[in-house]
Amino acid sequence: MRKPLVLILCVVSLGVFGQRKKDRDTSSLIFQPKRVEFEVGKYDEDYTIINGEDDGLMLVVQTYAKIEGKYAWQLAKLDTDLNEVWRKSVLVSLTATMLGYEYFDGKFYVLVSESQYRTQDMVVYEIDVDGNIQTFEITTVFPISLAYFEVIGETLLLGGNVNARPVIITYGLEERKPKVLPGFYDNRNEILDVVIDDEELMFTVILRERLVSKQYSVRAKTFTAEGFLVQDLLVESGERRNLIDAASTNFESGIQMLAGAHSKRSTSYSKGLYLAKFVNGRQQFIEYHNYADLENFFGFMSDKREQRIKRRIERRKQMGKKNKFNYRLIVHDMIQNDDGVNIMVGEAYYPRYTSSSGFGSPYPYGGYGGRFTGPSSSFLGFKYTHTIVVAFDNNGKIIWDHSFKIQDALTYSLQKFVSVSYFDDQIVLMYLDENEIRSKIVQGNEVIEGQTFNPVKLSNQNEEVKSKNPEIEGLDHWYDNNFYAFGLHNLTDVSKGNFWSSRKVFYINKIEYDRQRSVN
Repeated sequence: MRKPLVLILCVVSLGVFGQRKKDRDTSSLIFQPKRVEFEVGKYDEDYTIINGEDDGLMLVVQTYAKIEGKYAWQLAKLDTDLNEVWRKSVLVSLTATMLGYEYFDGKFYVLVSESQYRTQDMVVYEIDVDGNIQTFEITTVFPISLAYFEVIGETLLLGGNVNARPVIITYGLEERKPKVLPGFYDNRNEILDVVIDDEELMFTVILRERLVSKQYSVRAKTFTAEGFLVQDLLVESGERRNLIDAASTNFESGIQMLAGAHSKRSTSYSKGLYLAKFVNGRQQFIEYHNYADLENFFGFMSDKREQRIKRRIERRKQMGKKNKFNYRLIVHDMIQNDDGVNIMVGEAYYPRYTSSSGFGSPYPYGGYGGRFTGPSSSFLGFKYTHTIVVAFDNNGKIIWDHSFKIQDALTYSLQKFVSVSYFDDQIVLMYLDENEIRSKIVQGNEVIEGQTFNPVKLSNQNEEVKSKNPEIEGLDHWYDNNFYAFGLHNLTDVSKGNFWSSRKVFYINKIEYDRQRSVN
């Protein structure tokens, strides 16, 4: 028997208030055994971490140091204990831009555009774990606005837009020739995601497609690493609904699941979740659930407010009326673990603005969205709010759900914010914000550890964080039960009494999740 499908989504609501300090518990299952720091010069250098799993990490530092009329970018390889193994430099043009990076099978890849005027010409640096560097000059023939860069086998995968139309290009490192995959260059399609199956050497491109009926549905095309089409799935909604986005499991034993958010008319705000199952290319069913169907959907709120909303939902049900909740949602990859449990990660948000006459934010449960009330406005960023975890059985029915508050999170670009990992039968949700590691651990219907707040551990306990850059910090799963957090710190040694003296560092903290420790 296949195990239940687990769906993880982040949903938006406005009334997320700060948690009182007396409630800010520290996790007894999450530890920070190691930290490494890199001194930052007077110029703001760009730092990029490439996750090499149990091969360690590679740090790419885009410096402004010049050698022979070019910039000398630094590459630093770190092992799993954050010890520096080697350091190399690569010379790039003064107009070079990093377009993407990846790790595959013991090799790190850095994709660079040498000129801002010829986006079709690129350079790929392939670096193995011993520091050997091989350079590939590639071309896509025509200019491309790149959104996806993946490596699978000996093939580079490039995805993006050409003349506002989607395109997928494969580039064989052995043949050194680009190949444009057919069936994408269409103004009715939009690429939502590219899912890589490292073991089977296949990839799935997920598209949102505008149908003849003017509805939106989701299509999943699976290819071999060489670019040969294996399967083409189009989700049939069965009702007048728009499928806004989707995440997909890998193509395994002929069974593939797609899940995401749906709406009635909008392609931005969703009303609920859907789950579709395919067997040997044929759709078995699609199940829809409104957000009001979840037991703990409003669990991030205060008890009083949560109960008030639940009473309102129940009253409307008794009156035969539907409960409508609208949310902006980003859906991320589905994870399939060894036990057959599938996890889809998504994050919800709303854009924040300020204007001369004020701004009306999204109503927490009425679903009217933000409205501008002044003649001019200024974009403040995207506000993330809370996460829900929903388990489905094989028929698409809800088994249980949890919520996880995202507090004070605001970014200028839409990106994955919460790291979600599955360890045996426990789900760990974790993110970094305001110099704190915030987490929650659940198992089935149970909460193993509620929301906790762990300050980022410093190397010198006499130092304090004078300032930080919230746009340059993050947290991600690394390997096994380990994660890493990173960011920029301005540190002051308070023991010296000179609060005006500080040093600026880029840091990486190793984080360990140890489920064997007892919860206090």
